[in-house]
Amino acid sequence: MRKYNLGIDIGGTSIKIGLFNLDDDLLDVWNVKTNKHSNGSLILADIANSIKTKIDVSEIRALGFGVPGPVSKNIIYSCVNLGWGQKDIVKEIKQLLNDENLLVRVGNDANLAAAGEIYKGVASGYINAFMVTLGTGIGGGVIIDGRVVDGINGVAGEIGHTHIDDIHNLECNCGKKGCLETVASATGIVRLAKEYLKLSDRPSKLRKFEYFSAKIVIDLAKAGDELAKEIISKSMEYLAKVLAKVTYIINPDIFIIGGGISNAGNFIIKEIEKHYYPLVKPFINHTNFSIATLGNQAGMFGACYLIK
Repeated sequence: MRKYNLGIDIGGTSIKIGLFNLDDDLLDVWNVKTNKHSNGSLILADIANSIKTKIDVSEIRALGFGVPGPVSKNIIYSCVNLGWGQKDIVKEIKQLLNDENLLVRVGNDANLAAAGEIYKGVASGYINAFMVTLGTGIGGGVIIDGRVVDGINGVAGEIGHTHIDDIHNLECNCGKKGCLETVASATGIVRLAKEYLKLSDRPSKLRKFEYFSAKIVIDLAKAGDELAKEIISKSMEYLAKVLAKVTYIINPDIFIIGGGISNAGNFIIKEIEKHYYPLVKPFINHTNFSIATLGNQAGMFGACYLIK
């Protein structure tokens, strides 16, 4: 009897696997190390072997996968952090588990993190949401009428590569310059701070550090360091400009802020709102902004939501 669903979030360091019953209760969670050797050719086999040690495959109804790359119609276009090019997980996992009757669905991890927050997190009760993950890079996830939107090439919501900055014009990992990711991600905040320190001799406790993180910049801004405050304000202004554009396109019920930068909580929300509202008035006077609540399990819940 098929009585379980699996939500699987494949990350660059580890893979989170959640076992759910058909009533959507999370029964168990375990991790598998992401083996990126040989261009990630062993990752799916490791997942399949791990599943077999935990559960009888004949009891599994469906598997949902979240992956760090563009996905369209369950086909992965590219996952550079895993070493994958175009890949058909549906076909491969069915072969590895020796069960052609399994339901398998695949989605982008940022989109599924947004779905997870709608499913079991801070956005529960909403059907239209946009999630921004502010980490080493910037990811985005779009949910419209309760459904994950991937786009024809799987890049829907990827606002991190929206061109926004012509002043500092920093180079992005995608090869372009001036992307949002270069000035508003965790690494972007550090790069922006270095630009401010280089172009000004204003006093700041940041000058005491040979190396510093985005968290240090945020903590100093919270403590009243004027230059750090200006850096964070500018960084969130860039983000707010992009979120205003998103508003005019899809007008979501809620913006969800996740990733490491979201640990700053309401401090970051207030900085975003300060720059956001002047850009959307007089048409919009209130938009819901909330910090994500599911943490690193959001993608796993979203993968389960996908197969529902």
